[in-house]
Amino acid sequence: MKYIIFSLLILISTLAFTQKSSFKLLDSKYSYNSTESTTTFKRLILLNDKKYYIEGQISFDDEGRTIQKIIKYKKNASDKTIEYKDYTPMLDGFDKMAFIQFLNADENQDKIKLVESRIIKELERTFAATSNAELDFGNGVAIVEYFINNSNSTFQIIYNILKEEKMIDNVLIGQRVYMDGDDYNFEILYPLNYEGTFWGFI
Repeated sequence: MKYIIFSLLILISTLAFTQKSSFKLLDSKYSYNSTESTTTFKRLILLNDKKYYIEGQISFDDEGRTIQKIIKYKKNASDKTIEYKDYTPMLDGFDKMAFIQFLNADENQDKIKLVESRIIKELERTFAATSNAELDFGNGVAIVEYFINNSNSTFQIIYNILKEEKMIDNVLIGQRVYMDGDDYNFEILYPLNYEGTFWGFI
């Protein structure tokens, strides 16, 4: 009897450990200021059953890197919705693209290649038609882009694989955001309250 109880406890612990996390982009809207070349975003994200409301801005610096600033960050935002006035849906009429930047890439190139391959295989298995841009290394980071047709499922898959591979603390996960004409930038979705400068293009 003790052996059975002990075995059940181990099984329950294992199931709890392997349980998938939830990471969903519930809503996102954008406003582009052509005079300042700045995109303002509002988004709602569900992470592990908690709803977050985040406002911020993205722009380019003089070297072509992306600057992301957080204006408002609210955890447990269960009552929050996005105001639509002067804002537009993401990439309306354009291809959607998920973005990953692997930090500390110089010493982890083999692991990054394996993880990137695992992600693309899972996306292709799930959606049957997913293409990705080339994995690029440079400036001490690695960047990979995936053309996607379902944002929520794609980010869920990416997040869970990176978490399982113990790489979630050393990545930036984002999406392509159009500014004007064919010009676009990248918005970092995870870490949720990410502020800083990063290479969107190598």
